[in-house]
Amino acid sequence: MEITMKKSLSYSLMAATTMLAASVFFTSCEKVSPQGVLMGNTSVDDRVKQSLVNYSFIDVALDKTLSEDVEEYSFLVGSDSHITIDPGRLSEMLEIGLEHDDLFYCHLGDLADTKAEYYHNTDLAISEFKHKWMDKYTRSETIHNSDGDVTYFIDDRTGDYDTWPRFRVPFYPVVGNHDITHNGWAMFSDLFKTSFYEFTVQMGTDGPTDRFIFIDSANGTLGEFQIDEIENGVFQRDEKDIRNTFVFTHTNIFRPSYNEFASTYCREELYFLLDKLADWKTTIMFCGHVHAWDDRMFGGVRHITMPSMNFVDHPNGGDDLLVRITVKKDGTYKMDRVGLYSKQRSKDELRNEGYHVDAK
Repeated sequence: MEITMKKSLSYSLMAATTMLAASVFFTSCEKVSPQGVLMGNTSVDDRVKQSLVNYSFIDVALDKTLSEDVEEYSFLVGSDSHITIDPGRLSEMLEIGLEHDDLFYCHLGDLADTKAEYYHNTDLAISEFKHKWMDKYTRSETIHNSDGDVTYFIDDRTGDYDTWPRFRVPFYPVVGNHDITHNGWAMFSDLFKTSFYEFTVQMGTDGPTDRFIFIDSANGTLGEFQIDEIENGVFQRDEKDIRNTFVFTHTNIFRPSYNEFASTYCREELYFLLDKLADWKTTIMFCGHVHAWDDRMFGGVRHITMPSMNFVDHPNGGDDLLVRITVKKDGTYKMDRVGLYSKQRSKDELRNEGYHVDAK
């Protein structure tokens, strides 16, 4: 189906109409302000341009080739942590993935609530986890050369290697609307570099390949530049025969219930996105944003909207705040709901562990 994109006019009219409607209902609460829900301080075009520059330096390292004898692998998905003083739910998610030997961990946006101290807390939690992850999965090897000794750490599961400062925990977030307000993108991009990227997982050197695509929808729009890049084949950079495609983004497409927000994509963008999901032969598309669960099939694609994993919505945790996907060598997969149960810690406990608890 060919779609004509009348981008500039459509986006401007949609933004003006939506902002007017939002300003009527959401003027008194910062968390659901028109800026917090719809705009942010950066444009999606600027973020994607920056992401492509950063991504060009890391894309090779993200691809994973598993050993020939691996029969399955799994990955864990969470959403809407809204980290403030306590990143405990994120830490719990990562620990669960480590215990289960999940290959990587994905997050669907609204990771932290855009204060510098909250991103410091997020970074500290991931940095603490890095030691545990590398102790379990990597071995060190020192190379001697004329410039001195260099120690590399090698992931025995995938063959990935790098020096300690550059080695990344396989935590792959997309950016959400709360990640871009109050100059949050500067902090998000400093930690995670990119909001628009993809990688592949291959089961054996000559085995089947699955693709994982991460799209920036934090402003409730894909933006003209991102659409152009997708149209120009940014996610078709090789000749691999793709078996499963999994897509991750923040803004939801479908309304989980009548009293939840629907997608804010304009109609032309929505049709474009649905068309692309079909072109990519997408297995599952994951979304967040509305803090509610939804699972449905549309156009041959499974659409999963995730609940939030934060302390405010679920102070006592819950049995089904995460999703684990296990992919078999024959191409089939199974989905399991996974619980989070940690409670928010006191300021004294957090302060003693080095977290910022007095942000203003």
